[in-house]
Order: sequence, then C-alpha cells, then structure tokens
Amino acid sequence: MHIKKINQCKDQNELLINLDKYVKMAEEQRTSAVIINTNIIDINEMVKLKCRIPRCFHFQSCANCPPFTPDVEVFKKAIRKCNYAILIKYNVEPAEDFADRKISLKNAKLHERQIAKIVAEVEIAAFQDGYYLAMGLSCGSCRSYLCNDEICQFLDSGRCKFPRVARPSMEAMGIDVYKLVATVGWDIYPIGPEKVHHSTIPSASAVGIVFIA
Repeated sequence: MHIKKINQCKDQNELLINLDKYVKMAEEQRTSAVIINTNIIDINEMVKLKCRIPRCFHFQSCANCPPFTPDVEVFKKAIRKCNYAILIKYNVEPAEDFADRKISLKNAKLHERQIAKIVAEVEIAAFQDGYYLAMGLSCGSCRSYLCNDEICQFLDSGRCKFPRVARPSMEAMGIDVYKLVATVGWDIYPIGPEKVHHSTIPSASAVGIVFIA
C-alpha cells in the first residue's frame, strides 16, 4: 500500500474519493457502510450511563469500557473536529447469534471480533492515506471478543494483548447507536431481554465507526 505524505492542507476532492474507498473496503466484508457527517451523531451521558444501570458485567473490568473511557464532554468536543465518519454495520447471520440468549454469550463475540477487525482495517487505511487522526470505535467489549472474558491484561499489567484491534464500543463513548443507525435509514432492533424470543427479531447487526480527521 502506498503511504501518502502528510500535507497541512487536505484536498477536499481527494478526501471524498478516499471516503468512498473506505466504504467499498468495508462493504467487501458482509457489511453496509455509509459516509456520514458527524453533526448527526448524538453523544450523551445517558448512553454511557446504561453501562452502569443496569450494570453490564464488563463495567469496570475492561480498560476500554466505562468508567475508564473518556468523559462524554471531552469526546464530544474532540469529535466536532471531524467533519466525516464511516459508519459500518456488520450483518450478523444468523440473527440468533445475537438474539438467542442461549447461544449469544458464545457466538456474539465472533461477530464483534469481525466488526472490530474491519474498523481497524479502515482506520489503518485512512492513517496511511494521511488522515493520521483517524479513529475507530467498535461494538461490544474487547475483553469478551478478544480475550475470551479473561482478566483485562491492560488493567492487570498495563500491556494490552491486542493494541491494534482493541478499542471502546461506540456506546462506551456515549454515542446513541440506535438513533444513529435509524437516522441513516438502516434497520435496527433492541436485542437483550431474555423474555424477547429470538424468532421475533428480523435481523441483528454489529455497528462500528471510523472518524476521519
């Protein structure tokens, strides 16, 4: 891959061409992807608070999960410096891997690992194109899909086993993912409570994002 020289003034036409390239890169891996303007992203503390109430079992046990992620206001201020992002929706097939609670704890992490890898690949491509502040967020807890729910090595020793792929989820940073996905016109369904039978869920997805700056 050709690595671009860093230029102080970025060419907007080249940026749009590259954004389209990143979309195509993601779409090659069973995903839907779209270029979005960051001003449509709702970042708020209620989303991050859902990690605590009701308490997620990854809360405080993973370096990329709350309460270790940056404050919502800090993240919100930083993201406003980016005009564009690539929103990526990985189609989970079969949907039961997310929706059926009997198998989701085992199978969901396979899909979460895949979207994390796609996000990392797009982020690296953008970095090598000269967008050195490109930053990707994924889905779920990296302690689950990368470390198989073992003790977070970063919290234990200060050294992450997967530094290029491990990253916070969008929700862990305060992004209202449901609202964002619905805003761009994609289908998304609330999956979680055991009393909701998986047969009532038409589809499932894992969502990630790469900010381009």
